[in-house]
Amino acid sequence: MSTLSLPQRQTGRIALILIIMVAAVAAGLFASRSMIDRTMDLRAATLFPTPRALSDFQMEKATGEPFTLENLQGQWSLLFFGFTNCPDVCPDTLAMLAQSMEQLRLMRREELPQVVFVSVDPDRDYGDLLADYVSWFDPEFVAVTGAEEQLQALTRQLGIVYWRETPDGRTGFYNVDHSAAVLIIDPQGRLHGRFGHPLVPEDVVADLFRISS
Repeated sequence: MSTLSLPQRQTGRIALILIIMVAAVAAGLFASRSMIDRTMDLRAATLFPTPRALSDFQMEKATGEPFTLENLQGQWSLLFFGFTNCPDVCPDTLAMLAQSMEQLRLMRREELPQVVFVSVDPDRDYGDLLADYVSWFDPEFVAVTGAEEQLQALTRQLGIVYWRETPDGRTGFYNVDHSAAVLIIDPQGRLHGRFGHPLVPEDVVADLFRISS
């Protein structure tokens, strides 16, 4: 036998290792393909690999009632953060959500997700003003807000960011920049995923059917 040849036992061991490696690669490709297929089934939603548990929080509905983590349990919920003086993203998103809920009603969907609009501008958005603004899009929508500390406690764990511009020296008006995603909360009160902006009602409806089925 040539001095360059490997011993038979070592050759067999290398062959076994190669077989295991090929099998592992094949299994990985199969798993990746399965994950891609599941992702492709969703038109617009992005789901987290593991839903994120939320800590309790203390907010207040526009009607004056408390709104806590318990209000997000027992049903699917869609959370959107904004403010009533928003010129475009907020009314557009709420209008698309209203169309989505109307499509679900027309499809005789028994349980609709709870749509919650959270104002990040509590100094201007509260009481009847906030309630009337949200109900204009859909009377079933829930409007909530809270003090700055309460808002921070909720938005930080959800990955929502917002900041208020300096008020105009003459008019006092100011704009608020904020995240535009619609968050998906599962019946256990966990952050399950998100819809990006802009929304397409048909895509939202299709994804909600698949996610909640």
